[in-house]
Order: sequence, then C-alpha cells, then structure tokens
Amino acid sequence: MWLVPQSDRNSKAGTLRLDMEPREGAQQIDAVLLPFVQASDEAVSQQLLTQLVLDYAEPIIRNIVRHKLRLPAGFSSDSRLSEDAEEMRSEVLVQLLTRLSELKENPAEKYINNFQGYVAAITYSAWHEYLRRKHPQRHLLKNKLRYLLTHRASFAVWEGDDRQLLCGLAGWENQKTAMSATRRIKELMAGPEACERVGLSAHDIQRWDLASLVAAVFRYLGSGVDLDDLVKLMAEWTGVSDQVPQAAGDEETEDPFEQVPDPREPIDTELQRRTYLRWLWAEIRELKPQQRAALLLNLRDADGGDVVSVFPIAGIATLDEIAYALSMSADQLATLWNELPLEDLAIASHLGITRQQVINLRKSARERLARRMKTF
Repeated sequence: MWLVPQSDRNSKAGTLRLDMEPREGAQQIDAVLLPFVQASDEAVSQQLLTQLVLDYAEPIIRNIVRHKLRLPAGFSSDSRLSEDAEEMRSEVLVQLLTRLSELKENPAEKYINNFQGYVAAITYSAWHEYLRRKHPQRHLLKNKLRYLLTHRASFAVWEGDDRQLLCGLAGWENQKTAMSATRRIKELMAGPEACERVGLSAHDIQRWDLASLVAAVFRYLGSGVDLDDLVKLMAEWTGVSDQVPQAAGDEETEDPFEQVPDPREPIDTELQRRTYLRWLWAEIRELKPQQRAALLLNLRDADGGDVVSVFPIAGIATLDEIAYALSMSADQLATLWNELPLEDLAIASHLGITRQQVINLRKSARERLARRMKTF
C-alpha cells in the first residue's frame, strides 16, 4: 500500500475525497487504486500506475495465460511457444491502461471495486477472443459444448478455485478437479486407439452424438474436468481443426523503435504515446543486461540520431534509471551521454566482448522486443 501525501489527500482539484458518502463512486474504488486516482503530480501518478501494473496486474495476467495456453513452467520466453502468450498479454495491458486512464479522468463513473478481479476478467475475455480469432472451429465447438452442458439436466458446469470452468455430471458441482481426471483425459488424447479406454471404437465416435460422447468421457473420468481439456479432446475425436494460413511476411517483425514517436512532433493522443513508450521501456528492462547495453548504447533513429534521450524527455525513465539498466553509474552515463549512440567497437570494448557479439545481442534484443510489442 502506498502512502498518499497530505497535499494529495486535501487537494480539491482532480482528486477524490475519502469521506464521500457510500453511494458515491469513491467508496466503490478498490483501495489499491486510490493512491493512483488521488495523485495530482504527473510523475507520481505515472510511478503509481507502473507499480499497479507490474505488482498487481502482471502476475495475474501471466498466470492465467500460462494456464490457458498450457505453457510449461520453464519455457523459453524467446521460443515460438510464447508468441501467443505475449500477444494476449499485450492486448490485456492495452485494455487495462485505457481503463485506468478513464478511471483517473472520471473515478465516479469508471470505478473498479475489485482491481485483481477486473484484471482476471479482461484476461479471460482476451483468451476467449484469442480462441475465436485463431481457432474459429474449435471456438464454435466450445460454444456447442457449453450449451450442451448447461441445458442437459445430467450435466453441470461450475467455476474452479482459479476461476477456470469445470464440467462433469450433475451432482459433481463445486467438486475440485482431480489430478487423476486431468491425467486420464490427457491419456485419451494419445491417439486414435485411446478412445477404447472409454469402451468406444472409432466407428462409435463417428456415429454417436456429442452428448453421448461427453457422457461416456465423464463416466470414465469419474470426476469433473477443465472445460478446455474436454474441448480439446472432442476436437481431436471429431476431427475439428483450424488451419490458419500464414500471411506473406509473417516471419518478419517490425522494429519496435520505428513506432517511437518523436516528442518534438505533434501526436494524436498523449495516452497512446506514453502507453507505447512506457511499455517499450518496461520490456527493455526485462532484457538480459548485455542485450540492454548493446541495444541502448547504439539506439539511433533513421537519420542516425540518438533515441535514448526520448525516454527522459517523455518522462518515462530518468537518467539514473537508464544508467541502472546499463549496469553503470549515473556519472559514467553522463560522460557518455553526448557521444550516444556509440559504435559497436566502443560498446564491445565497454562490455569486454567482440563486435560480432554486440551485433548478435542487439539483433536478438530487437527481435524479442518486436514480438512483445507487436500488438501496439
């Protein structure tokens, strides 16, 4: 919890009073959000916004996305497996930042009384939109299954501890998913002969209706199971598949720094500029130390000019924060500031590596940033 300066609490303009009547919006705002809503200083407001997202929202988003996409705990963030996860994460962050901006402007009408619940809700919404867009046939199958499970008296759907939808036979409601059921349903996806475990043949799967197949699976499992696992199994058994053609040029990713707005030029909206730069800087901070250095020390625009200065000019990162990202002191950065961007040989000498290693580090950093920023 952040402490709100006395000047912010007593300010009459642009802030909320904590002593408003219960019927008014202030009482319905999650206490976690109040310091951000009440902050009158722009720099403090931006700092609190960053903390809200990084400390409260990001862990929820990442956990839900990992669960839904079945990402292993140790998967590489640079692997192709993570691209869909990063796309969903970026979409959620765009929605979240937009809503928090609206909350700041109009807290009485745009209040959020459960911030973590709201983050979870928009993340699940992004997941469903992802399925609809990327796997339309499977999404249609999931809708059919949900209708079947909620309109047949013999079936039931309920919410699990981490808000995922579980399903099973009527009478199993509020039952937690058994590990044995999760293991068993995965065994049923092992191949064409796996259906024999349930007492079915390939011919049965072709001629039985969906309700009969689902009932047979539930009887075999003996307990509730994640709805998404059931969808995956039914898709495999019934031959539902989404082949998404790759558009020409999909392998190429745009350089995220081509989207960095020049702070000297007019822009459409301040929110768009600050949002893009804020999250670009956040992603840069997540790079490995040598990747950050190879990127930032050479960062230049199309005319060869320095780009790093955009971050302090726009109020996104201070010189101290940039120095920290470069693993150097503020004094060391100050001596280099007027020489930026540095040539690769100078960076190689600073890092104690070869010029080619600097080039490779910067290339991998740009590719990673391009993937993670592509939604913007």
